[in-house]
Amino acid sequence: MYRDIAHAVYKRGESSMGNYEMPAWGWGIFLLDFLLFLPLILFVNYTLQHVFPTLAIVEDPSPPAYEPVSLNEDNQSLAEENAPLADEAGRNGSQARLITSSLRSTYRTLKAISGLRSLFRGLACYLALGVATSFIFSILATFIPSLIAGPLSALALVQLYTAWTHIVISAPSSKHFWKRLPPFKKAFQATALPIVMYFFSLELSSVVPKWVAWALSMNMPDPKTPNTIPQADKNDVWKAVVVLVIAFVLHIFLVIPTQVILTRVQASLLPEDEDTIVPFDRSFQGKVEPAIVGGKGFVTVKDAWQSFSRASWVRLVKLYVKVFACAMALAVAWVVVLVPEMLLIISHSKKIE
Repeated sequence: MYRDIAHAVYKRGESSMGNYEMPAWGWGIFLLDFLLFLPLILFVNYTLQHVFPTLAIVEDPSPPAYEPVSLNEDNQSLAEENAPLADEAGRNGSQARLITSSLRSTYRTLKAISGLRSLFRGLACYLALGVATSFIFSILATFIPSLIAGPLSALALVQLYTAWTHIVISAPSSKHFWKRLPPFKKAFQATALPIVMYFFSLELSSVVPKWVAWALSMNMPDPKTPNTIPQADKNDVWKAVVVLVIAFVLHIFLVIPTQVILTRVQASLLPEDEDTIVPFDRSFQGKVEPAIVGGKGFVTVKDAWQSFSRASWVRLVKLYVKVFACAMALAVAWVVVLVPEMLLIISHSKKIE
């Protein structure tokens, strides 16, 4: 959202310059802005919006006590001497404070593992996912609607999506992400349905607000002319509020629930020899039977949903509220910095005769 705001501000400034030449030092200012905000955008867009919720979804809200497990490369303890981490049961029977109960504790836990780079765990796999999904989607979308192309694109990449979840929730590994791919057959069998549910919800939450905006005759940017900013109308205010409310409702009641189901099903496929960085109930309250004793070896959609407690929902919703607040704060900061810079650059621009 803040990227859209910044883009709109930039386009306004660009159009207001008309036949003016921007001073050479103006590009230097934009470069400094890029270097300043890129890490913040990456942290908010990736770490807060993807890594933190994934950890919150898999963390067991009623874990036994935990002993510290060394996850650092230098074999040092993950945090303080009695820090509760990993999914090995402790011995003293006391309940630890949940790691994902706050942004600060989640941040400290990740940073204690392997420094700042731990905040961006799984980023390489995530980028590969983005490229692969976009490539497949661009091909399918030429023949079928996006509502169908989106889920089908994801189905072809079930191994990558599952591997990303495993990388995020597990202890650091020396293996490259392509070496941590689960068998396609098992990943497809376990995650095909939740992946279709999740990506269909994503597409639905994207197209429905556009349909509503179109039905309300709201002035919207034309994709065919991206440099043209539509003229605002006083009625666009309430129309925008309606569209935003619908988008939020769809995200809260469709996207997030299906994300919870998908993430928990993917987590149930985590190999037994890999420890998690948050307390994790591999049995999902006794609903998962190992394949070695004749069970499926993964949690079903129904059990993934039912085993996610009310307390976990409350914790996850609070997390998303905090993440949204951080995103809005970054958007405001971007605009506060960008607008004065645009005005300064415009005031020092020369008119082209």
